[in-house]
Amino acid sequence: MGQKKITMQVIADTVGVSKYVVSKTLNSKPGVSETTRQKILFTAKQLGYFKERENGNGQSNSGSIEVENGYILVVLPNYEYQSISYTYWGAVFQGLSVGIQSKKAGMIVITSEMDLTKKVDVTNLIGIITVGTLDEQTLISLTDYQLPIVMVDHEDKLMQADSIFMDNQNGVERMTNHLIGLGHKQIMFVGQINYSRSFYDRWMGFRKAMEQAGFDECTKENALIDIRYNDDFEIYLQEKINEMMRKKTLPTAFVCANDHIARRVIDQFQLNGYKVPEDFSVTGFDMLDEEEGKTPSLTTVQVLKQVIGQRAVDRLVWRIQHTEYPPEKILIIGDMHIKESIDKPKRD
Repeated sequence: MGQKKITMQVIADTVGVSKYVVSKTLNSKPGVSETTRQKILFTAKQLGYFKERENGNGQSNSGSIEVENGYILVVLPNYEYQSISYTYWGAVFQGLSVGIQSKKAGMIVITSEMDLTKKVDVTNLIGIITVGTLDEQTLISLTDYQLPIVMVDHEDKLMQADSIFMDNQNGVERMTNHLIGLGHKQIMFVGQINYSRSFYDRWMGFRKAMEQAGFDECTKENALIDIRYNDDFEIYLQEKINEMMRKKTLPTAFVCANDHIARRVIDQFQLNGYKVPEDFSVTGFDMLDEEEGKTPSLTTVQVLKQVIGQRAVDRLVWRIQHTEYPPEKILIIGDMHIKESIDKPKRD
């Protein structure tokens, strides 16, 4: 007897659902719970359904959807993230736009400020990309669409989604090691570590480098300037500078959570009569375009911002075709750019 043909009905009988639910799942249509979807896709794969439906190029047609002419929902914290003047996120958004256009798909842009209970038109909607930190309620609302999700620079334990990050921990670890190699022993990290996952990972990279170098007392109390990342940053920074000057605990180097913070640190110390790198070395992270031409030029880690956006689109397209696999975190490595803002310490 010949081998039994694997049909949607066979899969439905195996899983214990209707043929209609199987059809919706294999054609990536909404309306099927994530648990049931995963079970159906896993069963179809195990039974060899996809192999039976390979086309002449050996590529599987089953379970796939047409990306071309579909729409990708892009969710931002606010509309400013689209602006190219918003140097970091504007470039990421540009990468998203280019990536989506290259797939010949459309894009719908909304913000977390919108009432997501008013459903976005899901006709031809094929997936979701979130950008930056979104509140938990927004993320929960997005799961109602039952579509693949890729999160840029954010993750949530409750979300079954892929995430794209710069390799933040490794980048700061290498930068801190470079400062240690120059002879710096008194180094502090500057940044609100609970502001974002990226800031926290950068703090962890700093701590790892310091502890591996034998600086065992690298704690929040003695190695972290945890200043709220808002419009009052300079006020709190000046208070911290006054405190360190009074206690004579000024370090020889500052590793900052991003370029924006690093430049504010440089400017604030210069207002107090200090010079960089003569008195302090300062490093950033992100390699923002707005830093071009400023003095001293900032030592930083390059973030491939447009690449992140394009990579998120590529990952979403892959995920649409491979929903049976577990979520993954993708890390993109950035190069260090050593410039004028660091030097060997002039004091112990």
